[in-house]
Amino acid sequence: MDTEVQAAVGQRAGTEPPCADGAHIQRHDGYVYAAVCDGAGHAPDTVAYANLAPAVITHTSAVVGGLAAMITAGQMAHAYDTPPHVSAVTARMAPDGRTWLYWIGDCRAYGWDGQRLAQHTTDQTLGEFLRLNGGVPEDIARRHDNWFRLGLWQATSATVMEGAIPAETGLVLLTTDGIHDQIPHGEMERLATEHEGDPQALADALTAAAPEDDGGYRDDATVIVLRRHTPKENRP
Repeated sequence: MDTEVQAAVGQRAGTEPPCADGAHIQRHDGYVYAAVCDGAGHAPDTVAYANLAPAVITHTSAVVGGLAAMITAGQMAHAYDTPPHVSAVTARMAPDGRTWLYWIGDCRAYGWDGQRLAQHTTDQTLGEFLRLNGGVPEDIARRHDNWFRLGLWQATSATVMEGAIPAETGLVLLTTDGIHDQIPHGEMERLATEHEGDPQALADALTAAAPEDDGGYRDDATVIVLRRHTPKENRP
């Protein structure tokens, strides 16, 4: 049977306007290119750049690849007097469900295989660095999770991370930290189970599920859902 890629975007602004998350989806030659960006803070330049960069990434990726797209979008940050700090993740999903990933910062990609939701990216934060290399207690590492080590303005072939998700997975989520830091992993997995056949319903459910933190602050929350879809055969 023929296959196609379904795609959906969900976004909910946080308690501090304007929204400093951005997202874009581009289709080309049967492939779907998706990108999510998350700006640190809500300064006008940060908001403008975080909303502009995803479309630059998807369009460039469709022509010259994801790594070049991330570097190109990163260079655009230097058009501002002070380059805004933005995290980004981009995915290219083929009609058969194979997915290629590129990311920098702490935006994430997850894959759902029908039973388990797995994280396929590693945050580029000081907290994660300490977990992997520092041998420090978890409570100390957690306190440093909001210390970014890299942002899109620093994108190079050495700093942009790359990965892939196999075709068997079939469902991919791209998220900002307003999603994955606020929703417990088990709840994200439950929502993926409940809505795996409807990408837009899943995107809306994830953004709606992100609560306020203990101080009453709610971060901007953005997710893109990509799903390999096999239409039913037309029968006479």
